[in-house]
Parts: sequence; structure tokens; C-alpha cells
Amino acid sequence: MSYSAIQLRIIGLPPIGSLADLSSVIHISKGLLFRCAKYPEKQYRTYTIPKKSGGNRLISQPSKELKAVQGWILRRILDKLSASPACKGFVLGTSTRDNAVPHIGANAIASIDIEDFFPSVKASHVFSVFRTIGYSPRVASLFTSLCTHDGGLPQGAPTSPALANLVCLRLDARITGYVGKRGINYTRYADDLTFSSYSYATLSSALPFIKKIVEFEGFSLNERKTRVSGPARRHAVTGLVVTSVDVGIGRESYRELRAKLHRLATRPATAVKKGEIEKVKGFVAYLNSVDGVRRKRLSKYLESLVRKYPKSALALLW
Repeated sequence: MSYSAIQLRIIGLPPIGSLADLSSVIHISKGLLFRCAKYPEKQYRTYTIPKKSGGNRLISQPSKELKAVQGWILRRILDKLSASPACKGFVLGTSTRDNAVPHIGANAIASIDIEDFFPSVKASHVFSVFRTIGYSPRVASLFTSLCTHDGGLPQGAPTSPALANLVCLRLDARITGYVGKRGINYTRYADDLTFSSYSYATLSSALPFIKKIVEFEGFSLNERKTRVSGPARRHAVTGLVVTSVDVGIGRESYRELRAKLHRLATRPATAVKKGEIEKVKGFVAYLNSVDGVRRKRLSKYLESLVRKYPKSALALLW
């Protein structure tokens, strides 16, 4: 057994030394693996979906076979590696709430957005990740070919979020080192970078150099999405409202959810479409996961509606 294989075993990673090794442990033929790695352009179906902010997002959906390979790489390798402490997105056990909590009580909050995040993570960066954790150049190149498309990370591959987080380790470390000395908190949720401080002036003066760090690391900023909110404005972080004491969905969203539930309560089950029920269930589940205070309020409100309208469409929520 080679020295690198021993190193990989020590840190709990599979000691893959060749395409044949990968074929053996993943139970997929060498021929299929070779085709997936050699001709990745034939393994994706690409299409666009509209963005909420306007424009279209390119989705590259891997074939069933390639997705299975990527799923194995994700579970057996990437999920065993840690992203930076500042990273709160695409990390097991974290949510948008975890991204917002560090900014509670701040007088000023800034948000900047990386443009075309996944495609901006180049194949060379992905190769460096696999080399750094101990794989040989040949195997690192194999994994890179299996996880990238058109020279970058494909939006649609299960490995892309974890690889993007690992590539951003240096970005996160550089930003954390710079802002930490200035009393500024920093978190990153995928392509959304959030900063907060007790001083609006301190935060504003730090942003130009922060942007230089982001650009030096090979990313472009979506200037239209850069926001700086002072003490007089509502503070929002990845869709959640941040106050001086807590994080939640906000008053307007809560009222919207209550209105949806009341409409269900005043209608029979036969008059409600399945899609409408699923949307409300998703809304309730989201609130329950990110807003503890309103979760209790909503539970009491639902109980009162069920008592008042026992035969309504609300029964479909359970």
C-alpha cells in the first residue's frame, strides 16, 4: 500500500488509486466510468429556468449513471470534509437560520452576491481540492472530470455545492481574517456573503477591500444585489428578518401564512387543489425550521381554526 493510500485511510477516505479501483468499490464498469470521465458533455441535459431576480439560470442535469457516481463521491469523500466555520449553506445540519443568527443585534448589515457561482468554480480549483486531500494527480484528474462540466461546476450535480464550499475555504479564511480585526461578523450561504457590525461606517469602509478579495479569488460580483442596511432599515439575511434579539420570517410573511391557512379553513377539502396544499405545507415546515417564536403562535392559531372548522380543508395538512 502506498504512502498516500495510508494517509487517505487515516483520515477516513477511500484509497482510490486508479479508475479500476473506483470501478471496484462503486460497482460500475470501467468502460462506463471511462466514458463519463472522457466525454462528460454527453452525460448532461442542459436547460434554463427563470431566476427570481430576472434572467435565466442554466441547469446541467447529469445522466442517471453519472449522478450515481457523483453521489458516491459526495457521500464517501466530500461529506467527510469540513467547510469553513463561516460557511452555513449546503452543510449538513445547517439552515438559513444558522446563517442569520450571527448577525442578531447588528446596527448595520451588508450583503454581496457572487455572480454565476457554480460555473465560476473552475476545474483547476476542483483538481486542487482532490490533490490537497491526498489523491494522486491521475485520480484527482479523474474525479475532476466526473464532477465538472464545460470547465466549471455544473448547476445540477449533487457534488457541486460541497466542492464549491471546499474551493471557498481560502476565500472564507481571507475574508474572516480581514473583517475579524474590525469587529465585523461574516457568514456565507452559497453565493450570498453577509457582513454585520455595530458600526455602519466601519462596515461601509471595509466593503471595497472585501470585494477585492472576492475578485482576487476568481469570482465576479453581482453589483445589483449588493445591499447595505443601516439601523433605520429592516435587516434581512437569506430571506429571514434579523432583529436586535432574534431571527424569523418577519411579520408580513407570517400574516401571509395565516391568511393562507384561514382560506383553507373556510373551504371544503374537495375545493382545494393538491398543489395548493403542498405549498402551504412547505410554508409551515419552513416556518417551523427557522422561527421558534412564531412556530408556537402558529400552532395555537391552527388549533383554534381546527376547532372552529373541523371539516375544512385544513385536514389535508396532516
